[in-house]
Amino acid sequence: MLTPEHFLWLEHCLIIFFMTFLHEDAAILAAAFSTVEHHLPVWMAFISVYLGIVTGDLLIYGLGRLARKSKWLSSKIIGPKVERVRLWLESHLVRVLILCRITPGILFPTFVACGWFGIPIARFAIVSILAGAIYSSIVLTIVILFGNIVLNHLGYWAWGALALVIVFFAVKNTFKSPWNKSTDQTMGDLPPSFLSVFKKYIPALKSKFHGMPSLDDLKETVSVAERIPNSILYIPVGIYYLILSIRYHSLTLPSASNPMIETGGFMGESKASVMQQVGNEQQRWIAEFVSMNRNGVAAEEDLGNALSLMKEKNLEFPIVAKPDIGWNGYGVRLIEDSSSLLQYISTFPHNEKIVLQRPVTHDGEAGVFYVRIPGESNGRICSLTLRYFPFVTGDGKSTLRQLIESDERTSLRADFYLGGKSEHVGFGKEDLNQIPSEGELIRLSFIGSLRAGGLYRDGSQFITAELNHRFDTISKSMPEFYFGRFDIRFESVDLLMKGEGFSIIEINGAGAEAIQAWDPNVALFKLYREFFKSYRLLFKIGDLNRKRGFKPITLGEYIKAIKHQNRLIKQYPPAG
Repeated sequence: MLTPEHFLWLEHCLIIFFMTFLHEDAAILAAAFSTVEHHLPVWMAFISVYLGIVTGDLLIYGLGRLARKSKWLSSKIIGPKVERVRLWLESHLVRVLILCRITPGILFPTFVACGWFGIPIARFAIVSILAGAIYSSIVLTIVILFGNIVLNHLGYWAWGALALVIVFFAVKNTFKSPWNKSTDQTMGDLPPSFLSVFKKYIPALKSKFHGMPSLDDLKETVSVAERIPNSILYIPVGIYYLILSIRYHSLTLPSASNPMIETGGFMGESKASVMQQVGNEQQRWIAEFVSMNRNGVAAEEDLGNALSLMKEKNLEFPIVAKPDIGWNGYGVRLIEDSSSLLQYISTFPHNEKIVLQRPVTHDGEAGVFYVRIPGESNGRICSLTLRYFPFVTGDGKSTLRQLIESDERTSLRADFYLGGKSEHVGFGKEDLNQIPSEGELIRLSFIGSLRAGGLYRDGSQFITAELNHRFDTISKSMPEFYFGRFDIRFESVDLLMKGEGFSIIEINGAGAEAIQAWDPNVALFKLYREFFKSYRLLFKIGDLNRKRGFKPITLGEYIKAIKHQNRLIKQYPPAG
């Protein structure tokens, strides 16, 4: 016959069962509390927790299956982070499902992915039932033993302390990316480590940059501007932009500077489309590339499409993968093989375009800033900026980590190299513990942008008539191109001065910055002077084109392009 105590136990069991749907650890704590404080039989506590965990697993799996038939549901729960799980599910299902129990933040997307990708429910259920039984029994036993100690020695306040700890970690994991670096390391090392890729495909540096001028004359390694937060540094630039907008009666006038490019190339333009505007005879200066759409299908299907496009263009691995709508090196990575490319595609936003480009392995990198005034027959190179990728020099004693943390320049961006930035792939533990030989240069990033710690030097003294003619010819082969920067890799300064030995890896339009001003030897006042000068030219060119009949885009279109690019940047795979 059922007694009031039995009804109380049944009520506790139902609460524990449904609590597992909200937070499994909280449900286990509640079960242990009921067992210790209210004498709920252990077997009832265990069954309540266990059935709740298994039921929750199956419901999450069912969401994934249902999302295959519901576009609305798939738009809410299926994305690049769910797609990425497929890389492990196919060959490591048991390992992945077990790891989900002990790794915060990955259970929901993983179980949804199992349903989405059609993992047989029987196989999923068997692993879930076994893992749930082992996990719940071990953890419940530990907490019950802890509860007895609490009751006998510490009192009831310790239950509250334990509950607060669980709530803290639950809230912390709620705001934590489901795919942080620790998760990647748990799941397996994808992609290959930096050092292994660089040493295989990038020429041995030894103790110098091949083809680049020496840095011996560098007075400072970090400019004053780099120490100022961008939100403060760019306030005068923003004010000057508004002044020019008032003077020329248009906030969006820069979009008319290059009328044949979206937004004039100020932001949100297709990089592939811009490079395709270079005339056929001048295409030889462009590093070969193909572009493909991430079509919202399985990553393997898009991988097959990418490999077919690469084959048509005679492109082989390694390959540089980067977003078509890009900025400041976000999402740019050197891809070693097809499995690494699959991983990259899996984490790339759907319905957006990926550019796959031949890597140019020269150490030399530069930005060639070009301007042509509408109506004039020839343009000119306004500045040449040499980019030195972030590096440290070995002393034969210190580990790579110690070198990074002790160097004045690299310590400012240490998070990028040590794995503290979700948007950038850092070095692995093994690489960081290596001791580079004395005088050995270690490259810290594939990209040389300032954001990732690249060093910029003003190389305007290397501009020659031959170099000017070369880029004027390339620029004039593009329809209505007047203002922008060519990002190039080059073999040596001597060849570059002759207008030879380089490849264009990207072309920027109205959004191109006068990056030579970031030279550490350049004073802050001169940096602003160079920025203001480039904006005056930009608005002047836009105004002249407006008078020729090219209308700037609307403010709404301008804002839409900026918001679209900013949203994409947050979704791109980590840069390499």
